Amino acid sequence: MNILVRNGLTVETDGLMQSTGYEFSVAAPSHSDIDAYRDFLLFLLNYVSLGGKIEAGETVRYGFWLTKAVAMASEKITFWELDPETMEFVPGIRNAIRFWVDQNRLCAKHSAEFVPPYLEQNVVISVGVYEGGDVQGVRYPSPEHMSGWWITTDLYNGDTKTLQKVHAYHLVQQRPELIQFLGLPYGYRFYSDNGEVKLDPKAQR
Repeated sequence: MNILVRNGLTVETDGLMQSTGYEFSVAAPSHSDIDAYRDFLLFLLNYVSLGGKIEAGETVRYGFWLTKAVAMASEKITFWELDPETMEFVPGIRNAIRFWVDQNRLCAKHSAEFVPPYLEQNVVISVGVYEGGDVQGVRYPSPEHMSGWWITTDLYNGDTKTLQKVHAYHLVQQRPELIQFLGLPYGYRFYSDNGEVKLDPKAQR
């Protein structure tokens, strides 16, 4: 199976129809995005080659974000994504690609494994996070419903009763610049004021 670029910005699989009855097709917004959209299709092809099935109407998690397979004409399937504002599926996968690229790039920069949370998992935040203050985040091993991320500002007084749990996708709406850090694995800390990232062995336990 191959991946082809047609008409400049349309990225499609070629050869998948023989086994599935359809091809995947996505439209990149610019030529500089072609490689990232090709990587998305490679991710799907790998899933299918391992025995997975993707039918129209099904959702597909791509790293942190959620996409949805949508039937097109000519026996093709394209992909939509959740809109961060409405949490409804909309055409295109621009955010899914951006989150994937930004999180992978930051993890690679720090030689860290890429372990994105589910967007439905909880993040613990303090007063000041939604208000735009500088934050520090640390990720602890946690139960399945928790992402492990604790994100606080200087307004946090140490009283855990003042903390609140929010779904990870709410950070996309309130603090989108922090999403790049969420793919870091357990034991990592980050500081938004200077972009510092470091491994804290105490947080791995």
